[in-house]
Amino acid sequence: MSRDDVSHAPFNFSWVVPGKLACTGWPQTQENIQFLADKGITHLVTLSRERRPPFEAIPIGMNWTEIPIEEFEAPTLAEVDRFMDICRRAEVDGGVVCVHCYHGRGRTGVMAACYLVKFQDLAPERAITNLRMMRPGSIETYAQERFVIKYHDALRRK
Repeated sequence: MSRDDVSHAPFNFSWVVPGKLACTGWPQTQENIQFLADKGITHLVTLSRERRPPFEAIPIGMNWTEIPIEEFEAPTLAEVDRFMDICRRAEVDGGVVCVHCYHGRGRTGVMAACYLVKFQDLAPERAITNLRMMRPGSIETYAQERFVIKYHDALRRK
């Protein structure tokens, strides 16, 4: 990234799967949203009701979805299924998803790890380890770790 890119990037932005899934902390400014659009993001998913992006800055062609999850909590299976449906549709449509919470660590990390479990066929422990190597500080609580395993088990039962 160039110096200008870094100055406009939302806090903690990185690719988990380049061109498919990015994670970030809360995009607070018009410049943050434009940075995401310039990276090809077509769908922004907000996991924190307390930190929504500036709606007026979301460009035409970028979709926005809120899946509110309490800070430091794990999502429900229904919430993860909703996120995976967005990711699946983006894959079919050639779109790119970016997911965020406040700092882009806990709630965002759980969704990204579940993505790796579902779409990259990783074991949950490997998904968590890989994600933490890419994005240090990801998945902050034991309940969040356990949820990734629970999600993997739920997929195997389907």
